[in-house]
Amino acid sequence: MVYAISPDDKTPTKALRRIARSELGTAAKLADKPDPSVHALRKAIKKTRGLIRLFAPHFSDFHKENDALAEAARGISSLRDDEVMRASLIRLGREGPDLDGASAARAMLDALPVTPPPKEGDISTFAKRVTEIRKRAKDWDVTEKGWPAYEAGLYETLKDCRKRLKTAQKSRAGLDLHHWRTRVKQHWYHTRLLAPIWPEMLHPREDALDTLGELIGDHHDLHELETKVPEYLAPEKAEALLALIRTESARLEAEAFTLGARIFAEPPEPLCDRWGAWFDFWKS
Repeated sequence: MVYAISPDDKTPTKALRRIARSELGTAAKLADKPDPSVHALRKAIKKTRGLIRLFAPHFSDFHKENDALAEAARGISSLRDDEVMRASLIRLGREGPDLDGASAARAMLDALPVTPPPKEGDISTFAKRVTEIRKRAKDWDVTEKGWPAYEAGLYETLKDCRKRLKTAQKSRAGLDLHHWRTRVKQHWYHTRLLAPIWPEMLHPREDALDTLGELIGDHHDLHELETKVPEYLAPEKAEALLALIRTESARLEAEAFTLGARIFAEPPEPLCDRWGAWFDFWKS
């Protein structure tokens, strides 16, 4: 089922319940497969968390359910960390101007131990938690109607995106960029959810937010990788790889700040007013 509001959703409550139960149902089914993708399982959780944040100001169970979803994802997060480290090293190991750094990346990739398959207990615990949340979702309730039910969460997330962007621009700290990405991804989900109100206008914003999220995500993955390098490489090779990581991180950071400044140049108030007008026209 499409991750978006529908004209068939008579109320925001029906939209919340329908989309949440669809995503969580997908996660539970994926967890039952013989070799489930940890990335796909976590993606379903993130989409559901983005969904409930859109309704958070008018959804009394938001904090309880957001914590429950985070706990479900946390149980399989270590499996995702291995996947990400390997993917980062593969990217860095491609031939480029920094041959020494690329060679060191390939050497570290070869030195990594074989990633163990997901533990059956971790996956079954994940599936149990997701199933319990999905059962509760049939009774979730949004206390506001019409555009106001969507507007407050959209506004708060946008405001936080702009605030966290300024903090990250000032500090240039990896953790601040990661915190910014969390809200960027959630605004991306909100844009996807609301895209039917005017697809031709919102799909390009979706694409730009997706690109921005990937830039900051790659930056965060390199930040995490940087702490692991000395464990696997001799000093000379480690320094070559660290130099490449710093160069690539600087590039990603510059691109992310440029794109982010464009996306979030407009304050939340006029954007929400405009989207609200589109919503009312779409519903009429």
